[in-house]
Amino acid sequence: MIKLVDLVDNSENEISLEDLKKLRVENVWLELRDPADEELKAVSDKLGMPEHLIKLPEVSNYINLRLEPEFGVIHFVMLTEIISAREAYPVVLAFSKKYLITVATKESQQIIDLAKSRMNRTKTDAPSLVAYYIMDEIVSNHFSHLEKIETVTGNLEEEVLKKADSTTIHRIFGLKSRLLSFNKILWYERGIIFNLKQAEVSYIPAKIKSLIDVTHEYLTRQIDIVETYREIMSDSIDAYLSTISNRINSSIKSFTVIMLYLTIVTALTSFPNTVATFFGISQFGGTDYKIIFALLIASIILPLVWLWKKKWLKAE
Repeated sequence: MIKLVDLVDNSENEISLEDLKKLRVENVWLELRDPADEELKAVSDKLGMPEHLIKLPEVSNYINLRLEPEFGVIHFVMLTEIISAREAYPVVLAFSKKYLITVATKESQQIIDLAKSRMNRTKTDAPSLVAYYIMDEIVSNHFSHLEKIETVTGNLEEEVLKKADSTTIHRIFGLKSRLLSFNKILWYERGIIFNLKQAEVSYIPAKIKSLIDVTHEYLTRQIDIVETYREIMSDSIDAYLSTISNRINSSIKSFTVIMLYLTIVTALTSFPNTVATFFGISQFGGTDYKIIFALLIASIILPLVWLWKKKWLKAE
């Protein structure tokens, strides 16, 4: 689908490929949502834009900037989920002095609509300014993910302190891995924003570069926050390992007591026979064999009962 947005009066109309051929390219925004190949080719032929530059990349987290003398192309990433799984969708922004092209999936439509709401109703918005609005809304949306991460991180910390198991550790490692991926995206996006601020091209005026400073600051802050959460996850893993170590030490102490008990029982039951053997006496002492047999049975059953209560007899 191709939608034409007039940057002068902000009117929107869906156009056909025939309408595109007759279009006068001046202060226009061509919004492509899940475009077909023929639509991409038609836009490419109309504006002289290489088709491969505006085509959605197959890799969802592909981020890139290409600045030419007449136009610029930005590949950004829209994140919709980072907690349970990493869901990212590419957004392509191509702009010059006269036009803006956006290529995105339906999942990114909410961000596109937010950018539209920021457009001036009385003045003509520059294509590069609208492109900035879209990038800024994407960056601002990252804060909602950071709020969710804060909640999940707090819950995982409580689980570790109370009673952590292997499931909790798997969740911690999974979240830590997704945070690393999130952090990489933030670093790449900040690099794009920084390069836009430094770019010396005619279609990015100085006014927009001053706005870019705010977005760059947001990304810097988000990177610091994600790094903090990753450190918290590492501390949680260390706390879990410390808890497991304490449990093992406690179990070893208990096991040592049992071994001492078994050693004493063995010494008591074997002492008469040992002394008799040492002195060559055929029979030593008058202990009833039933008592000895009962002690031996008890020395076997009691440790088994203890191990069963500790759940050491059942392999996980």
